[in-house]
Amino acid sequence: MKSLKTLLLAGLSLMAFTTVYAQEEDEVETDLTTLQFVDADGNVIADGATVNFAPTDPEETPGGFEIKPGIFVENLTDEPVYTAAQVNITAISSGSLSCCFPMNCYNKSEPEEFTTNPSEPIQAKAKHSLNTEWYAEAYGSCTASFQLKIYEEALAPGQFVPTKVLRANGPKITVNFIYNDPASINGVSNDGAKAVAFYNANGQQINNLQKGLNFIKYSNGKTVKTVIK
Repeated sequence: MKSLKTLLLAGLSLMAFTTVYAQEEDEVETDLTTLQFVDADGNVIADGATVNFAPTDPEETPGGFEIKPGIFVENLTDEPVYTAAQVNITAISSGSLSCCFPMNCYNKSEPEEFTTNPSEPIQAKAKHSLNTEWYAEAYGSCTASFQLKIYEEALAPGQFVPTKVLRANGPKITVNFIYNDPASINGVSNDGAKAVAFYNANGQQINNLQKGLNFIKYSNGKTVKTVIK
């Protein structure tokens, strides 16, 4: 009888533990202090931002013309952080989108939502490339959002190897991968709106997009960041 009671108590404890973790996954908090997106120059890409990436001379590869924004994920803490990306491809005109973050690679050729595997941590105070590129087969664009997921290791009763449990949602950005005819690069639109002004990284108005960081103001009032290489 004592053994039966012990087993029942152990079973109830395991159920309680499982329930707690299920509730944590259903009620995930938002954490914008652990990780952040940055560009190749270390400039922060704010949560909710939209980045247009339109290289003037993309590299031609066997898979297509490589449109690869220089986006990194930076760990702001003093400890390693396990993370993954929830990727939502909302539009892709041709070719495929490749995402190898943080380690495993995923290749998609149609609109789809998926979450990468948090297999490797980003070390303390380190930056890790988002390792994402669109391989375009023709002029067009690909649009995808990237939501960082933050995990922690936990050891459940009876387990000897810790599992990764979702702790929080990190920042989210949207990236427009653009492969345009160089002759029409300044005609990039935003939901049908026309570009009405261009600004450089210092906020100075310029006549045309230039290499590096640019800001485009549209007739609908929106301003988006664009990186030209």
